[in-house]
Amino acid sequence: MKKKISLLLAILMLVTLMPMSMAASKEKAVMSTQKFTLNGKSINAAAYIIGGKNYLKLRDMAALLNGKKAQFNVGYDSERGLVKLELAKPYKKLASDLKPIASKEATATMQDMNLVVDGKERKLRSALISGSNYIELRSFSDLVGFKLDYDEESRTVIIKSDKLKKECKLKFDLEDFDGNKTKIADILSEHDYTFVNVWGTFCGPCRNEMPELAKLGEDYKDKVGFIGIVRDIKPLMDSSSSTDKNIRDLTISDAKNILGKANAKFKNYVSTQEAKAFLDTLITGLPTSFIIDSEGNVVDTLIGASAYGNYERYKRAIDKFIE
Repeated sequence: MKKKISLLLAILMLVTLMPMSMAASKEKAVMSTQKFTLNGKSINAAAYIIGGKNYLKLRDMAALLNGKKAQFNVGYDSERGLVKLELAKPYKKLASDLKPIASKEATATMQDMNLVVDGKERKLRSALISGSNYIELRSFSDLVGFKLDYDEESRTVIIKSDKLKKECKLKFDLEDFDGNKTKIADILSEHDYTFVNVWGTFCGPCRNEMPELAKLGEDYKDKVGFIGIVRDIKPLMDSSSSTDKNIRDLTISDAKNILGKANAKFKNYVSTQEAKAFLDTLITGLPTSFIIDSEGNVVDTLIGASAYGNYERYKRAIDKFIE
């Protein structure tokens, strides 16, 4: 009798100590009909719902989060024979990533997946479906560091991870009307995108569109950066004469009057010599407006003012980039 009890205890201990990764089970997986957004923008997420929770492919998540603060690379640790994740590393998308789900229902093999995360072994709840690893979204958000929320009314899964910002390639300064200098990189860093209107006090179309720009600047002040650069206010140099300085002061006064009449509240600047050299390579006429990202890339250029609908024209251009 004692031998039987000892044997039963040994079996019980063996089952108790068995790694969770070995305790696999079969469950029904149903294609998710919920909406998904990433940083406010709709995304096509090929997800299954298993036991009331969303599961997505590991590599799909890597592709979606690439370029965000929560990005990660997927590889293989040959020594341990495990999938390897490198946090904060870029991921190169594969042709097989982000493909739609072929079957609305599937059988999932549920298990705790062993993997290596930044050199340390971790376990992650996963589902093996048709040869692909799907990971439980909620627990994965804690692992790689993105925010996850859910809107009941719209049935939307909300994923948030800030975009990675690289060093701005533009190095010149701009001056305000009082001569205070500000680095263009600091101005651009405040938003993902900045609308830059380059205009002149002598330019009739520039003056005519200013009230529309004033309204646009107010409507979009919380969504994009918005600045003006007055092209005909010449940068001061060591060789500038008193006449040059007087003309500069008069032009600044004219610019202030034009902006005041239009009720334009967005910040306006004067070119430094370096800023002028940069603009000279881009501008063929006035007004010219640019949309520039935080890295200093000019992503859109709008030359000239339209006789009708400047507000809508610029609005359409901005809306392509905001989330």
